[in-house]
Amino acid sequence: MRFRSAAAALVAVLATLLVPGADAVGAPASGSVRADPLSDALAAPLLADCSSITDNGRGYARIHGIGLCGADTTPPTQSLRTEVVGGEECGSATLTMTSRGGGLAAIDWRVTSETGPIVALELDLAFASHSGGEMRHFSDRSPSVHAHDETVALLGAGRATGTLSGSVETFTATCRIVPASVRILVR
Repeated sequence: MRFRSAAAALVAVLATLLVPGADAVGAPASGSVRADPLSDALAAPLLADCSSITDNGRGYARIHGIGLCGADTTPPTQSLRTEVVGGEECGSATLTMTSRGGGLAAIDWRVTSETGPIVALELDLAFASHSGGEMRHFSDRSPSVHAHDETVALLGAGRATGTLSGSVETFTATCRIVPASVRILVR
């Protein structure tokens, strides 16, 4: 009897080491236990604040056929539509986090505008693990169609999360990033 339970325990340990997704002794090898990935990426929309569209923004939208908040067709004497809760999409933000080994994680963010060049951005990148966390602020006033940056952080081995939030000002409007969060296993 003792031999069978020892053999079963040995098989469970081997399954944990050899089968992806089996992260505990006796865990099912069928993949019903989801392990955190070593890399994760998430794209989140940018939502426009329709009240931030200026006369110049309306003119730019008319010239370039940008239908954001009705700015391309609404006469300057009329208010823009604001019925969409949170605002209309004006681009996207992508956050990628990848384990690099030795407790290091590479974190990359990218913002893309669909409403003209990016004029300015104010972003907060927060990342944390069991050994602590950090927040980095990115502020840029260099015009571009897309903005990006990357960093490497020492987070220690274990689960880690990263979150990107902030605002982006384009030629047409000011847009808010719907907070994007990723979670990985750092080795």
